[in-house]
Amino acid sequence: MKTGIAMDSSLSHECYVLQINGRTDSVYMCREDAMRAGLPLKHQFPHADIKVCEADSIEEVAQGTVFH
Repeated sequence: MKTGIAMDSSLSHECYVLQINGRTDSVYMCREDAMRAGLPLKHQFPHADIKVCEADSIEEVAQGTVFH
């Protein structure tokens, strides 16, 4: 019987990575936090390649397999 309570294995483990010129700068658990950190940098350095990318897990980020 399903109780409607999410178990640890079923929870989403997504995280968001702030990349500057293709290198990972920082990792956030919330997209809004990543955007909040990236937008001022984008305005301060308009020619830099600043992106917020989604990763499936922090392990993926640690392995260096984050693609944009």
